[in-house]
Amino acid sequence: MVRTQQQVLDELVEGWIELALEYGRGAPDVTAVYVYVSSERGSVFPEIVFEQRGELRYPSDLIGVDTGVDRVRGVHRLQFEDLRLAEGRFAEIGVTPPTEYRIVYDTASRRSSVAIARELIYANDPRRVPEHGPREWLGERLPATF
Repeated sequence: MVRTQQQVLDELVEGWIELALEYGRGAPDVTAVYVYVSSERGSVFPEIVFEQRGELRYPSDLIGVDTGVDRVRGVHRLQFEDLRLAEGRFAEIGVTPPTEYRIVYDTASRRSSVAIARELIYANDPRRVPEHGPREWLGERLPATF
């Protein structure tokens, strides 16, 4: 079945939200989930951030769930696999895939908002790396990773 650009995007976003919610199932006081993915010139960086008890937390810092390294890596691997599938589908319909995805999911309203970019953000800038993308988006409330 040939999908439209919007269908490919909707399926990808829905899958990532479901993945994040599954990972966070059982974690108390989670009010929002943020999904960030950068994909530029063979460099992919996926991340999920949870808002819990008013603080932004990486999956490895989420309270109330298994935060083992293998589980966190597994989530990121699944994000990557979903991205590769979607990029293949974008190629099939002749659409340039986004280079950046920013998804916000509010757990109370069960509503999401999505922002995408198609321009190169990190590949042409020697001072910036995709690993900084979540913090550039969410600000200093998100702890620096390095």
